[in-house]
Amino acid sequence: MKKIISALLFSLLFIGCLDYTQYVTIDNDKNITVVAIVTMSKSLVELAAYSEGYEEGVPDYYYDDILRDMESEARSSYPRNFKFKQINNDNEVGLYINGILKAEDLTEDDSLLVPIRNGNKFMFTPFNYSEDTQDYSEYASMFSSMKVKLIVSKDYIPTITSCYISSYDDVKDVNVYDLKDAFLIEIPMFSGIDTPILYIEL
Repeated sequence: MKKIISALLFSLLFIGCLDYTQYVTIDNDKNITVVAIVTMSKSLVELAAYSEGYEEGVPDYYYDDILRDMESEARSSYPRNFKFKQINNDNEVGLYINGILKAEDLTEDDSLLVPIRNGNKFMFTPFNYSEDTQDYSEYASMFSSMKVKLIVSKDYIPTITSCYISSYDDVKDVNVYDLKDAFLIEIPMFSGIDTPILYIEL
């Protein structure tokens, strides 16, 4: 079964059906709310299964295994007080994750979860990988067109003058859209930059 699930997930990544959206806001008491939604289309799961030779489609228990693996991975990446709700409907499967962080408790290590302010810019490091790793070489081509959608309220980041991914000697601009009361930032999952950091300048 694990072999089947691995083959399915490989195909799913290849056809780019993973959707990741994260929302960040802050209230007057300096409580930072983080909401993440990670989903994949069931129709594309079926397509991936068919391409792997499973012509009768995906049994329901395969989705249970996918959800179990997704939640296990997510729980190791988010604080213990965060809540996890599985999404499993006629159209998609995935996770709804939400929790609250205290602004005064944030450290640089929390830049994996939310943009952290340092002077006149924020720093966000959602991708913990290096170009030299085997995982990077295996998945870079598959993820090349995929983006993380980061929605940040203007209560948390009021203005953005510049937004880019940077590393030691490379810089790439990213798309930013003004949503009136928030900003939508599209971050490429694999940018071709080693150990990338997203910088948001005020």
